[in-house]
Amino acid sequence: MKLYLAGLKSYQLDLGIEFKAFKDARLERTIQGIKQDHNQLERRIRTPLTRPHLLAIVRLLPVSSYDNIVLRAAFTLAFAGLL
Repeated sequence: MKLYLAGLKSYQLDLGIEFKAFKDARLERTIQGIKQDHNQLERRIRTPLTRPHLLAIVRLLPVSSYDNIVLRAAFTLAFAGLL
């Protein structure tokens, strides 16, 4: 974008036309806004946490340790709280 604007500025300079618009702060802010808009990464698609998801998570936690039992309880309590 800046390259195209530099070309326009050069062309106006060659023709002897004033180029006050290129010194305007609004133009610089507009360019910054366009950069921010076009440089955003793709967002991941997020699906809601459903009962099948919860069951899959809980199945991965074996009941052999106290920490896993607490995690299972925390997941199920949080899921129930969201309902």
